Amino acid sequence: MERNSLRLLDVYPLKAQFRSGEKIALAIEIDNGSSQERVCSIRCTIWEQEMQVEVWSREVITLPSDDRLKISFEVGPYHTAFGGFGAEVELVADGEHTGTLSTAFDVVSDWRVAPRYGFLSGFGPAESGDREDVLWMNKLHLNVVQFYDWMYRHEDLVSDNDTYVDLMGREVSRIVVEEKIRLCHEYGMKAFAYGAVYAASFAFAEDHPDWRLYTSAGDPYDFIGIISIMNIAPDSPWRAHIVKQFRRAVELMDFDGIHLDTYGFPKTGWSKQGGSSRLERLEAQFPLLIDATRDELSHAKDDIGLIFNNVGNWPVDSVASSNQECIYVEVWNPYERYFHLRDIIHRARESSNGKPVILAAYLKPFREPGPLGAEGAEHAYRLLNAVITAHGGYHLLHGEAGGVLTQGYYVDHSMLRPGFMRTVRDYADFGVRYGAIHYDGRLRDVTMTHADGDNLEYAFTGFPYSTYGEAGKVWTIIGESETMKRIHFVNLVSAASDYWNESKETPILIETRHVRIAIDGEIDSVWVASPDDHTGKASVPQYRIERTPRGLTLAVEMPPLLYWDMLFIRVKELILSS
Repeated sequence: MERNSLRLLDVYPLKAQFRSGEKIALAIEIDNGSSQERVCSIRCTIWEQEMQVEVWSREVITLPSDDRLKISFEVGPYHTAFGGFGAEVELVADGEHTGTLSTAFDVVSDWRVAPRYGFLSGFGPAESGDREDVLWMNKLHLNVVQFYDWMYRHEDLVSDNDTYVDLMGREVSRIVVEEKIRLCHEYGMKAFAYGAVYAASFAFAEDHPDWRLYTSAGDPYDFIGIISIMNIAPDSPWRAHIVKQFRRAVELMDFDGIHLDTYGFPKTGWSKQGGSSRLERLEAQFPLLIDATRDELSHAKDDIGLIFNNVGNWPVDSVASSNQECIYVEVWNPYERYFHLRDIIHRARESSNGKPVILAAYLKPFREPGPLGAEGAEHAYRLLNAVITAHGGYHLLHGEAGGVLTQGYYVDHSMLRPGFMRTVRDYADFGVRYGAIHYDGRLRDVTMTHADGDNLEYAFTGFPYSTYGEAGKVWTIIGESETMKRIHFVNLVSAASDYWNESKETPILIETRHVRIAIDGEIDSVWVASPDDHTGKASVPQYRIERTPRGLTLAVEMPPLLYWDMLFIRVKELILSS
């Protein structure tokens, strides 16, 4: 009992993301629950994909009895524009391994390369001094944080008072909001202020009837009966007013950007400015508003960011080229199936010339578990995370202290089961550790053109598979370039439906998977990795090269599949002769 009471509690980076050339700071927590002083050693191995790049160790660590110790150390720096790394820590005592844990971190030239979005919504006075919410998001590597409903009023964002009551009747502490912004900065996160582009209180709207937007029947537009919709046209006084409010939030609160929220409707409306009526088309006005906001905020802060909400995937095409950091889509019906998410991500990337894509895809089963219970929601989470990441998207779902979004009002979020939080971290680590592969724009999606039917470039046997996410099959998602091939396998075999926002059944372990891939060059490396083994470490599967009538084929025997894994092949670059 005494010999096993020394435990490796946790390992995590001390920033959500690191810049190229910056030292990497990591923390290790150890617990000595015995009644005796213990001496141990620690070894931390840093991996980039399948390659070991650094080892850090400390040979003699003395822990008093019944004590916990936090050790901070540095590795690196690493000079890369976008690289993902795994950190694996081993604890040794009395010559025996007593524990192993892993984490991940990434190194980028700019945070915009990999924007992982989280949320905060609790800013009451009781939150003062609490670091756990931001620390949790740091452990999930969330490097951009939306401060949801932090403001006094939608038209008057920054209160002059230390405490105030917001439009929904919640008590908010400006001191706490400022404290959370500083905490985000400490962990290398960008703090974005929520700001609805056309929302105002009824009292304000009634004082400015010419600034409002009206229905075709002449009635003023409103949202949920408490928020008035204002006119964002370039010549409307409202637009100048709200843009200045955004600047005031940045200057007074030290926010790093604005989350420009919309409600998905109205798509058109009538203005009554100056006594004349005019039809306003919002899809044409949103890009102008985004660019005007950028121009105004650039005078307030050098490194400013904007994220605009395309509710229900509208109007992505018109705003794609505007001056914003990414394409953000809040997903609602009729985008209800897994392959709809693929289509949203692909369309957004293509229309924006490769900008990162963030999906706000809220998981209702965490609020309404249904007959499958909490585990059904957790199965749904793993599959949804796999689908979005495998198609090159980021997912807004997680926030303060285990919060998980289930609907559009973030204050009413649900909480993860404590026993599932380690799994969520495993999936976050996997996304970051292999982010340079998941989001590599050089890898073209050839899923529908290179497998199945007459397409024999990729062949799968021994298990049911689908190229478009059918229930009852494994979804094979294929990307390739001249020197790389990447295949994600997402296990939907036990799923009764392909609706992403429903509880999912316990997965069936897929024992046998044979993969055959046509190759044109010499193989450099073959490896497979999964978040489901709790380490995410790359391993080499059994493989061989075969000669076929169509040329050389790589034959791979894949390990058992639970939810999600990824096969990666690197081919030596061909030198073509003329």
